[in-house]
Amino acid sequence: MNDKHPVPWKVLAVVLLLLICQGCAVVTESTVVTPPIRSLFEGTYKTDPFMARNMPKTVAVLPFVNEAESQKGSEEVRRGFYNHFSSLPFADMQLQRVDSLLRKADLMGDPKELSKKTPQELGKILGVDAVVYGTVSNFDKLFLALYSQVSVGADVKMYDTKTGHFLWSGKHTARIHEGGISTTPVGIVAVVIATSLNMRDIQLLRACDDLFRDMVKTIPIPSLAEALRPPAIALLTQDTKNLPKKAGDEIKVVLQGTPKMMASFSIGDYRKHIDMQETEPGWYLGTYRVVPGDNVRQAIITGRLALANDPGNFSEWVDAVGSVSLKTTPPDAPANAAAVGRDRIVQLRWNRSTDPDLAGYRVYRSATPLSGYVEAAKTEFTEFTDRDPSLRNGTAYYYQITAVDLAGNESTRKGAVAGMPVAPGPTPVSGIIEADTTWHAGASPYVLEGPVTVRDQAVLTIQPGTEIRSKDAPLTVEGRLMARGDSEHIIVFDSAQEGKMWPGIHFRNVKDKENALSYVRIRNARRAVDCEASSPVVESSELTENDTAFRASGAFSKPRLLKSRVARNRQSAVIAVDGAEPLIADNAIEDNLNAGILVERAAPVIQRNSVSRNHGSGIVVAGGNPSITENNVSDNQPFNALAPSSGDSVKARGNWWGSAKGLDVLAGVQGKVDVQSILGSPWPGGKSLELPVLPSRIGGRVTADAYLIQSNSPYTVTKDLILDEGAVLTIERGVTVRFDQNTAIVAENGGVIARGTRDLPILFTASGASPSPGFYVSAFRQAKPTTVNSAFSWCVVKYAETAFDIHFGSPEISHCHVAENSQCGVFCRNDASPRISYNTFTGNRGEGAVKCVGASRPLIQRNNFERNEVAIQSFSSLYIDARQNWWGKSPPDMRMIFGDPEKNVNIRPWLEKPEPDAFRETR
Repeated sequence: MNDKHPVPWKVLAVVLLLLICQGCAVVTESTVVTPPIRSLFEGTYKTDPFMARNMPKTVAVLPFVNEAESQKGSEEVRRGFYNHFSSLPFADMQLQRVDSLLRKADLMGDPKELSKKTPQELGKILGVDAVVYGTVSNFDKLFLALYSQVSVGADVKMYDTKTGHFLWSGKHTARIHEGGISTTPVGIVAVVIATSLNMRDIQLLRACDDLFRDMVKTIPIPSLAEALRPPAIALLTQDTKNLPKKAGDEIKVVLQGTPKMMASFSIGDYRKHIDMQETEPGWYLGTYRVVPGDNVRQAIITGRLALANDPGNFSEWVDAVGSVSLKTTPPDAPANAAAVGRDRIVQLRWNRSTDPDLAGYRVYRSATPLSGYVEAAKTEFTEFTDRDPSLRNGTAYYYQITAVDLAGNESTRKGAVAGMPVAPGPTPVSGIIEADTTWHAGASPYVLEGPVTVRDQAVLTIQPGTEIRSKDAPLTVEGRLMARGDSEHIIVFDSAQEGKMWPGIHFRNVKDKENALSYVRIRNARRAVDCEASSPVVESSELTENDTAFRASGAFSKPRLLKSRVARNRQSAVIAVDGAEPLIADNAIEDNLNAGILVERAAPVIQRNSVSRNHGSGIVVAGGNPSITENNVSDNQPFNALAPSSGDSVKARGNWWGSAKGLDVLAGVQGKVDVQSILGSPWPGGKSLELPVLPSRIGGRVTADAYLIQSNSPYTVTKDLILDEGAVLTIERGVTVRFDQNTAIVAENGGVIARGTRDLPILFTASGASPSPGFYVSAFRQAKPTTVNSAFSWCVVKYAETAFDIHFGSPEISHCHVAENSQCGVFCRNDASPRISYNTFTGNRGEGAVKCVGASRPLIQRNNFERNEVAIQSFSSLYIDARQNWWGKSPPDMRMIFGDPEKNVNIRPWLEKPEPDAFRETR
């Protein structure tokens, strides 16, 4: 047929035919419909006398709350009320303006929350005299062929915004049972109506009309308003069917109302007052042709009918069931198109278009890259398999993909992607690659039968989804390797022989040539990626179950290991050596059997990685100058970070070490690792925390917890360091504390925790170049009573006058070597009761190794006393327990024991030989 509007007229013809076939049908000049069967309910309304005295001029209709079981229709019902309310002589605010102001106030989310706002609050936001709240109580529909039932109910209330006083309310439910469609309008008007309104829309409009037509008449209006009553509008509709329109398309709008008026319509705020023509009495038609540059989404059509001689007296009516979208800008071309050839087919895929009006994609194919493209397929998916029987293996085909939106706009064709059908694998390879070569996924697996070398000027491209298996043969790259998979098509490198390793991928002297591995999985290699004077990028990949996952060596090596998973490797997983400067960032380096990261004479940048559960420490620095920041390093054994105890400090500030507690952090770090600032929780959410680390030269009063750490060692005490107000000084293992003359660490109301290890003891010594006994006063003096306990273990204390001068308290002194002190090793006064065990006392002069006076009562066990002036002196009023010690010989030389063994000091039984677990400094 050549009918310009075939579908609407066919619909009308079918409707007419079916209705004629119904026995109860009535046909008149103006209708071809079944008589309506209406069940009308008398609504209820209430008006407060306050309204007569305080008549509002401006009114806003708020979004309606939906309490209907279907949870649909609230906006349609709101528009229906607005259409009838706008016929009253109030200055009603347009719905778009209401919604815009509420959106700016962040109140357009949930109408129920909006309904909780007071009229006064909403009046300030909207600038109106009154607001209308609405609740949809019913919204039910039933459509069976040409019979329908619609039920719409609403409860509407108006309030004054200055006082919050109630003005008016109306409540009603309308039900319509009916079949058929009116065809009173003729010509193009009838076509627009038939095109735009389906059975649901017709019945919804009728129900809203019945619901509100009489309800709004109960609202009081100004006394002269009747004479100024604006024209009436009964219907407004448009023919877009809620589909976007492109440039050149026409939008037709029909309005029914009072005849012989001035009519226009607006497309939201985008196009205003488009003229409409009265085609027959009371029926107006307007047309808008879309032009390039028109772009608007879901705009509401608003019709206006005004008196011809008084344009200021008008009524407006909004389209209650539809919206208009104009779209003249085509979608962006699909990105990241890729082709994979298989046996006599080509598989295409691309990224999904983000265009909100996307309708689908078109695929074009050509035998040449620049011209000759013909449409090969239409699809709504982001992939397509070309199974054209004309495709031949080994022949390249070129494809372009476009996106098409609902308006019919089509994106540009950008570039072309080549796809080549290939015979299925396995494909054996070996030898030299001297020209650009592609390994296709469809020919997988590629089996390295012997060594493969990519020469200097060649590029080996490996398609996504390709598998490479090695029979103990390496892949050596002297030119370029481009192996870029994607999240759904991983490129796999593995051994071809179960239980055997293969050498891996060796980049040899390529320096800064572009080489890339992404979405690659490498397993069972001796060195998965070996960068020798080379700088490839390895990104979003998985390097697992190898000996070493990633190795960078040489001054020209600046590779990047990014966003990858490095796990379950048997040796140190990531290695930087011999001047290499790799960037190691955003990786998960976990569960490796040796070190997570090993640095030897290199300067890697290590940032934003998760380094955890590695069994040879997390980060091991054996030399070099790494930068370590914003990493999450935790749960590694034996240490999270390990560095030499001498030389420059390793900068490792601003990392999460598994805890925000300084003691826990220091327990996981060994060597000169600068952790003066840490993250208080894992990156990226963790905030920086400064540990109270003291500078290298210390002295004066300390009234808050503080740390001495290896990265600032050695420390020098330049004047007495006094701990007070509950302060605890924690000294990290391996720290050296040097004392100037006449100085000491003095605990008043404070204490010291100094726990070294057998391999990394804490050293307290003199600062002089040639120290001698008595150079400084004391390593530690507990001068006043305190509730803070002190502890010293695995410490070496020498060249003091008195190493430990304990006036009060019960500090623990264990596994220490106390030697070459001029007056005493441990002096116990007053009621002090230190626990002294597993120590070695040698060469202490004056009053010897241990002296007890007053009511002191130390516990002295499992110590070795050798070459001291006196082993122990007891002038305490209490009996001293000094059993199970080695006194230099067995039986002890009693001249070394000052005190009555029966009354002052109990030395029986003694050890027959030196205590093997007592600590002694080794040099």
